[in-house]
Amino acid sequence: MEIAQVEIQNTNLAPSSEKGVSQDFETFLRMLTTQIQNQDPLSPMAADQFASQLATFSMVEQQTLTNQNIGSLINMLSASRISNFASVVGRYALHDGPFNYSGSAIAFELGEAPRQDGDAKLTITNERGALVAEVNLNAGQTRLQWDGKALDGSLAATGLLTVEVRGIGDNALINVPVYTGGLVEEIQFGETGAELLLANGTVVGEADVAKLR
Repeated sequence: MEIAQVEIQNTNLAPSSEKGVSQDFETFLRMLTTQIQNQDPLSPMAADQFASQLATFSMVEQQTLTNQNIGSLINMLSASRISNFASVVGRYALHDGPFNYSGSAIAFELGEAPRQDGDAKLTITNERGALVAEVNLNAGQTRLQWDGKALDGSLAATGLLTVEVRGIGDNALINVPVYTGGLVEEIQFGETGAELLLANGTVVGEADVAKLR
């Protein structure tokens, strides 16, 4: 009796679990044993062909198990990452960038004192780029609080605002980071990574968080 030789193809041997790999390997051995038992004695399978088929399956099996190990490692890292971020909830996060103004006073913290002679100011603008408020800085000052008042003395409209340090007189931009923040209420995970939802409604990407307290 002549039985077609077993050909092991990578596309057919990609089991999704270790159990699947084991079952496929047992099937392979049964088919190979049947082939050897029923092969033409005048034209037996060459030793190099037998070794090649066995090596092919072994490679597929090893690759599948490697993928499983990598998947397990990724799951472990993801779980650890989520656990680490969970400890951030309830802490105060400072960030450099636009912030959501909800009608309450806002505390600002400068990365450094911009100028020693006190000729600098904070400018606060809205999403349209219109000037909302200005606050003069004293020499060496790095912390201050904005009461939420607009230029005309009324309470500023709520929304997304941007703060910068500029010179008094020339209004030139001074490259000093200005931090604001809030309590972290929630962690959100998206395609771009983790995002922190602050109590004031500001959403901050993990890369934009400067400090945690």
